[in-house]
Amino acid sequence: MASDWQDEEGLPEKRPAHRARRQAERRAQIIRRRVVAAGSLVVVAVAIVIVINSAGAGDDSGNAPSHAAQVKAAARKAAAEAKAESEPTEVRNSTPQADWKPHLGPVPILEYHDLGSPPAEAPYPELFVGRTDFAKQMDWLDEHGYQAVTLEQVQEAWYHGGTLPPKPIVLSFDDGYRPQFTFALPTLRKHGWAGVLNLRAEGSELYESNVKAMIAAGWELAAHTIHHLNLTERDPEELEEEVAGSRKILQREFKVPVDNFCYPDGQFDETVIEAVEAAGYIGATTEISGFAEKGKPYELARLEILRESHVAGLAADLKNGEGETTEGAG
Repeated sequence: MASDWQDEEGLPEKRPAHRARRQAERRAQIIRRRVVAAGSLVVVAVAIVIVINSAGAGDDSGNAPSHAAQVKAAARKAAAEAKAESEPTEVRNSTPQADWKPHLGPVPILEYHDLGSPPAEAPYPELFVGRTDFAKQMDWLDEHGYQAVTLEQVQEAWYHGGTLPPKPIVLSFDDGYRPQFTFALPTLRKHGWAGVLNLRAEGSELYESNVKAMIAAGWELAAHTIHHLNLTERDPEELEEEVAGSRKILQREFKVPVDNFCYPDGQFDETVIEAVEAAGYIGATTEISGFAEKGKPYELARLEILRESHVAGLAADLKNGEGETTEGAG
């Protein structure tokens, strides 16, 4: 089943007023965030003063942290998170820059999940990328000329004459884990980059305020179903609920377009693709290894970054992916 928004060549076409509407929505979000942030910082400051005055000096003996020290640590964490949410200004690459040019070729999309050390009970510890590793990977990308953009910006260049930096890359984060807000957001902000948050409509670790702060910083919000189920095993009603329903939920809660989809565990078939098109998405990301290409909007390849990837693995993935997908590309 074809999408209602396609051009003559059968490729996705955004709604005519998409860019203007998105910019207006972002401006409104920024104003709202500034008002809320001012009040939040006052509340947090008062709370920290109360906690510090009541907690005492803590335990410096080298033993396990005392209750007072734990309370202080919690207060510091709350202050850091409040500061992150009070930074609504979009990052540099949220809008095209003067040196960007038209781009129709493949673009690498990196796939991240959780950031940090996996707990003992984690069923898939390989999906946890160390925070030091993540920061080093972002530094490496910057040092080697890569600039992160959103998938929407890539699609704008592919299909509507938009522009991209000389070495564009998309940084995608699946599911909605807490460190994607507490660590990925400030790390990307340091480089002037935005990411793509592939968010489960229900059951993520992120608060609504976290997601809004990421959107205000220029991040793209994409749908990742409601319950993270294997879509190839759903009946027609369940499939529509997970695909179209997740988009409606995110649009209603966050007032943004939500034009891209991410297949849970990379599972999809022709029936699933038809449901994604019918729901109004203009693209969908997979777990097929390689670079994303213009001619495969609903089978966009990604490079999955794992715990053992480190900088060397990331560099090798980009080199190998580039060699496989740009050969003969027009």
